Amino acid sequence: TKSPRLVGYDPFLNQSVRGATSPAEFASWLEVEANGLGLRADAYAPFLDAQTRSLNPDGTEVRYLDPLRSKDVLREAINTGASEVTMRIQYRPQQYTIQAGDAGFRISRRMGIPFFNIQQANPNRNWDQMFPGETINLPPPDITLPLDPVPTKRIVVNLNEQFMVAFENNQVRYAWLISSGLEEYPTSPGTYQILSKEEVARGSSFTLCNEGGGNCGQWEMYWFMGMYEVAGGVMNGFHGAVLLPNGAYLGGGNVGAPYTFGCVMSVNDQAETLFNWAEEGVIVEVISNEYLPKSDLGQLVWTQPLSAFQGQSVATTGSVPAA
Repeated sequence: TKSPRLVGYDPFLNQSVRGATSPAEFASWLEVEANGLGLRADAYAPFLDAQTRSLNPDGTEVRYLDPLRSKDVLREAINTGASEVTMRIQYRPQQYTIQAGDAGFRISRRMGIPFFNIQQANPNRNWDQMFPGETINLPPPDITLPLDPVPTKRIVVNLNEQFMVAFENNQVRYAWLISSGLEEYPTSPGTYQILSKEEVARGSSFTLCNEGGGNCGQWEMYWFMGMYEVAGGVMNGFHGAVLLPNGAYLGGGNVGAPYTFGCVMSVNDQAETLFNWAEEGVIVEVISNEYLPKSDLGQLVWTQPLSAFQGQSVATTGSVPAA
């Protein structure tokens, strides 16, 4: 059996690391199983250990390849005859040292981990009493990436400049203005992924309640793609036009300034384009002065204006569905 090329992919850094193994070493891992060829864990483990060490030259072992997950994808590659297999690089939980002026939500935005996940990792913690030098537990950043990542596509959202760029195979595919969350309902920076898709989704806020009640705070969001949980079962994501209870559109259908209740809004026809292009698992890097870019593509979006990607003026209004 020919040895497949082994690639470790880090979805946070958008980095691919190739691991080499000789045909003889690869053959020594194999064993016959009921459903075909499989891997001997005891023979394969030293290779994974060596790869983990190479991923962490500082000796921290923060990044690693999960043995069970790697074994599954490699077994599938063996039995399908794939010439290359991608194994996801993952991160271990860490601790964070409290700094002067820290607050729970501030730590969340700096680390790119939803606050409720940090709360779960620190049960019984009093977030109103934090002192410099104390430590808290941080869940692994992979908690925001539960699906297998799509290595060939990436969306980068620049909250500071209110635009996004979608890349495919490291080339610009789309670039346009967006609107993120208002100051009191901010979009959370971090590295996420497309988790769900609905052509028409519904949301609510007491801010939009009418005095008479009835359909209080309900709105419709077109081309919704969820990307992170604000709390259990409550998700922020991408969408197009938002039809409000009074029949108007959020922001008048405009983009380019914060208008939303935490989501990333595009002009409606652009949102539909993104919806049709981005499958579940596509990585979304939401950058700001709080959460600086982790990847090469994120750094590019951080340092270049929208015009560098678009090459032309960008309209801030577009078509919206009929109310």
